[in-house]
Amino acid sequence: MRRRTIQLVLPLAAVAALVVILYNATLVDRRPPSITAIALSAPAGDPKVGQTLTAIDVAFSEPVRTGSLERRLSIMPSVPGSFRWDGDTTLIFTPNDRLPFDTQFLVQIAAGFEDSAGNATTAPTDAWTFRTVGLPLVTGASPAGTDPVPVDTTVVLTFDRLMATTSVEQAVRVSPNVAYRASWSQRVLTLTFANDLAFGTTYTISVGTGATDTDGAHLAQPFNVRFTTVAAGVAILATTPADGASGVSVRGPITVAFDTPIDPGSLAGSLEITPPVGGSFSVVATPSDAAIPSPSPSESPSEAPPGKVLLFTPDGALAAHTTYTVTLRPVIHRLASPEQVAAGETWTFTTGQPATSAQNQVLFLTARSGIRNLWMMNPDGTNPRQVTAELAPVSGYDVTVDGGLIAIGSGGVVRVLRVDGSDERTVTGAGRYEYAPVFTPDGHSLIVARRSGDGTDLGYWIEPVPGVGSGGERRILVDGAPPIGSAARTDEGIEQIGATGSWSGRIAFAGTSGTVLIAGGDGSLRIVELGHPEQAPLPVPVSSSTAPFWSAADDAFLVVGAGSDGRSALWTVRRDGTANRVTDAAGPAVGDGRRAVAVLQSAFHGSGEPLHAAFLTNPGAVPTLLTTAADLSDRTPVFSPNGQEILFVRVPTAQPDTPAGIWVVATDGANLRQLTRDGADPRWLP
Repeated sequence: MRRRTIQLVLPLAAVAALVVILYNATLVDRRPPSITAIALSAPAGDPKVGQTLTAIDVAFSEPVRTGSLERRLSIMPSVPGSFRWDGDTTLIFTPNDRLPFDTQFLVQIAAGFEDSAGNATTAPTDAWTFRTVGLPLVTGASPAGTDPVPVDTTVVLTFDRLMATTSVEQAVRVSPNVAYRASWSQRVLTLTFANDLAFGTTYTISVGTGATDTDGAHLAQPFNVRFTTVAAGVAILATTPADGASGVSVRGPITVAFDTPIDPGSLAGSLEITPPVGGSFSVVATPSDAAIPSPSPSESPSEAPPGKVLLFTPDGALAAHTTYTVTLRPVIHRLASPEQVAAGETWTFTTGQPATSAQNQVLFLTARSGIRNLWMMNPDGTNPRQVTAELAPVSGYDVTVDGGLIAIGSGGVVRVLRVDGSDERTVTGAGRYEYAPVFTPDGHSLIVARRSGDGTDLGYWIEPVPGVGSGGERRILVDGAPPIGSAARTDEGIEQIGATGSWSGRIAFAGTSGTVLIAGGDGSLRIVELGHPEQAPLPVPVSSSTAPFWSAADDAFLVVGAGSDGRSALWTVRRDGTANRVTDAAGPAVGDGRRAVAVLQSAFHGSGEPLHAAFLTNPGAVPTLLTTAADLSDRTPVFSPNGQEILFVRVPTAQPDTPAGIWVVATDGANLRQLTRDGADPRWLP
């Protein structure tokens, strides 16, 4: 089958008409132009608020015939100016002169302006209004008001617009005149003073009319603000760790002690520490073993005295062998008197490295970190580092045989801790004071002297070491505890500690047995059988304020004390309480089981030669002179682990409360050498 094709033929006239219709429908623009945006070239923080040197930009929806538009643009009030085009779609009108300040203007274009195709608008545009700024102003200032401000304050001035920074800085005056640095953040000027301002002083900050904004407009009127700094009414007594201290414990707090109670509300941000250390602030009272006073009828017995110590407790251990810089900002103010503050202070300290064992180390007490604490060093005096970081002076300590655990007495409270300063546990219960901690030979228990909170003598007790021993506590002597105040802060404490052997080690065990000789705080000597609690203590007819020790060679205790005739001597004390005079002596004695050292503070046997330390090969032997310096007094001797050297403390004879360091000498008097320039109550552990 053949397919047939049909052709449609249109007349030429019809085709031409169709082309015209399609052209007009698709290509011919018959819409008039419109405004898409009006904007100020120099707005002042708001699109409809302009600087006085602003231009006006008008954007159109399509290209326009510029002449048809320029003659129809009106601004009320009338503003003479010139026209410039950005292409043929954006008109820029620039006033000939600065616009008047704080004036509202109306911008409008009359009907009839055309686009490039000749399409004309048939109605005027909507009116567009804007206002020029007034003269520049200072809208805010800090500090402002009547409250006293810190002496490390900064001044912040806020303007209502962007300012010409140089003109403002030239217009600023500070009275009284002090150096400062100016810095900007948009509309905000900050004045940072080169040094702390003076206490109790009124300052005036002024900005003259020479200050201009970025448009060149001058400040409407001079600006002045006044403030007064706080008065210096709080004194700093001490900081810990002390300035320049080295070998400081990584586990200790940072404290500042003041002369008056301080407001806890002023602590935040008071310390700046570099490298940064996170932690918490608190206000505490100075720890003390002073008796608790009876409350008045208006007071609660539980009320604590107001705190005078700023305590910063780090979140964790500090970095070892690191120097820290601490700055106290002058913002700490007196309790209930915010106008009185403490001046700022900056100090540095360097941490040490925690020890894992005290074996073959020398332990001693020193206040070199600010408060008397326990320190450790090598036997040659090198690498001293802090072990404890108590807020109250450490008045006595003891160490287990393995050198891993330490007991301390501080502020009337006994604590135990590991030799690296960690795992500190409190032994003393609330409402009482305890002193003179001594470990039993097995390290499981402590013997402590105890008083009640009101100062009543409660005698001596044996109690388990927390976390180590078991069982309960038991009283072994009914009296003889050191007096209240025995832990008072006396700086280095040489006179208090060195002369009496401190409240450390006033207890001696007969080897590893349970037989104990206790030298009480009242001078009494008594023997206690720990394994036989039913047996009454045995009194010894000798009065002593020094520490006894056990001599295995004599199967007896040795102690320096006074007999019935009042003369001071070295005595042997048997387990049954029998005491025998060995030789005249006037100071504490110590032994290693075979030998003894007695510190003599006067001529020996009237020879006229000053004897400061005598070494006894055995009881009854002629003493060997070890030191001869007439201007120095030697105290608290202790043997080296091998028994061939003697460690001791020296003080000036004329100033017995001033340290002259820890020294060591051979048992024949040779090789005398100084290990430290300070320190008291040393022990040389095996």
